[in-house]
Amino acid sequence: MDELSNQYGYTKDVMTASDGSLKGVSWQGCPGVLIYNREIAKDVWGTDDPAEVGAKLDSWDKYYAAAAEVQAKGYLMQSTTNDSFRVYSNNASKLWVENDTLQIDDGIMEWVDKSKAMVDAKQTTTADLWSDDWNKGMYPDGKTFCYFGPAWLINFSMHADDAESVAAKGGWGACEGPMGFYWGGTWIAAAKGTDNPALIADIMRKMTTDETIMTDIVKKDNDFVNNKPAMEKAATDDSYAFAPLGGQNPLGMFAAGADKIVLKQSAYDQGCNEEFQKAMKNYFDGNASKEEALSQFYKAVKEKYPELNVPE
Repeated sequence: MDELSNQYGYTKDVMTASDGSLKGVSWQGCPGVLIYNREIAKDVWGTDDPAEVGAKLDSWDKYYAAAAEVQAKGYLMQSTTNDSFRVYSNNASKLWVENDTLQIDDGIMEWVDKSKAMVDAKQTTTADLWSDDWNKGMYPDGKTFCYFGPAWLINFSMHADDAESVAAKGGWGACEGPMGFYWGGTWIAAAKGTDNPALIADIMRKMTTDETIMTDIVKKDNDFVNNKPAMEKAATDDSYAFAPLGGQNPLGMFAAGADKIVLKQSAYDQGCNEEFQKAMKNYFDGNASKEEALSQFYKAVKEKYPELNVPE
């Protein structure tokens, strides 16, 4: 529809049914960036400039080379193995399930091998996302170089309201990182059978297509919104800088990332992602071989989705 032409394509793809009908719309975009600790960057490389730091992290080969340098200075590269999982899974060339058959993308297996090497080298941990151990790196004593996330992670989840956090001191910077990705989102959908279809349609239009309203959301919340003209204007305006990023305006990076997102999804994604990370944690922690962890994963998927063809 023309009235949705300024929205980022992937936000519509998420809610497009197999018959081509659109089931919901979003005011929010969630492209991700690499969020790095400025003080650690200065200690390791003598600079916290986003362009210079970004040049050291713009491929996975560079990222893992940087991890060794960061660890040599006594820091973790990332808080947990799970921090980088979404970046790999978003860029997988294969879906978890094709023709009712489970498959594992080569990129996902690369994540396994690289993550195991990082754990063994003490460059990261195996803590769960959102756990206390994961959160430690958002404070100076956590000595963690980077996280991967969208605007909402920076502004709502890095404890900027706590004076002791890195975010409260404007101590983070942002760069594009090795690969683009997205994390999460919020969609508005009308309930089937509603007796207020006109009112709901008006709310959906105002919240997701009105450039003035969406620009106001950015001003008040520092969120990234699903409106290309609004984001393009804000990206060149220093008044939209993020306080946790020390006055850096990352909206241009987010906008560029959102335009590049190619959505690949299936009904099995969440379950497979969760079970895979759970199984691989046993391998990373040394409680199982890689083959045993894969067997654990296959068993869990078969129990959860008995209709699928799963390797033995």
